[in-house]
Amino acid sequence: MFNWIPGVLQFFSGCCVLLILQGNAVADEHWRVYKTDADISMQQRHLQQGRKKLLQVKIQLDYQGSVSAFLHLLNDTNNAALWLHNVAQVKLLAKPSLTEDLVYTGFSAPWPLTERELVSCSQWQQRADLTLIMEVWDCADLHPENPGKLRLRDFSARWVLSPLPGNKVRLQYTGIADAGGQVPRFLSDPVALSSSWKSFKALQQQIVAAPYQHAHQGICEPQHDKNTAVCAALTERP
Repeated sequence: MFNWIPGVLQFFSGCCVLLILQGNAVADEHWRVYKTDADISMQQRHLQQGRKKLLQVKIQLDYQGSVSAFLHLLNDTNNAALWLHNVAQVKLLAKPSLTEDLVYTGFSAPWPLTERELVSCSQWQQRADLTLIMEVWDCADLHPENPGKLRLRDFSARWVLSPLPGNKVRLQYTGIADAGGQVPRFLSDPVALSSSWKSFKALQQQIVAAPYQHAHQGICEPQHDKNTAVCAALTERP
């Protein structure tokens, strides 16, 4: 994700991939507000990468619940379609460790795009201040391409989840990807922005579900006993 994802990403057609990706190129535009709503905001800009200008999005949302809920949501690949817009399939290909995942995501194709697919690697770590950071990057060459689908490449993403007072969490996401194909930007960008907004609005609704709120084995929550093994280990990290 998953995202993804896990996704796990844990964690995303060329438009939806913006859910699971982040850029590390130098910005050549200022951020512009795309849309805001209750406890969620989304910004956009374009970055020059080689001969291409790529769309980058930045999203911030708050939700009531646990940091663990993020990982549980991304790992719930069978229900990815409940929040990931235009997703056709999310599959965990490999899990090298508790904090690492190799994930396949296939997307349906809203006009004017063709079907896309992406293969992503992700790794997360929790800091001593209990902030969770997940990095997602392109692993397209680690899984065979499917005929008739366009493989998304050259992307990266960053998720940051920070505990807030009152059992709330602030989720921040920044992502960029080259959707590929020959669709002009004035057609593809509106689709990408709309799909990303719909996905994060749905994520905001799904992540608060009770089944996702139980503690993840690798996460220290603010209310946990700091003497437990997982919490104590955080204080030993630089």
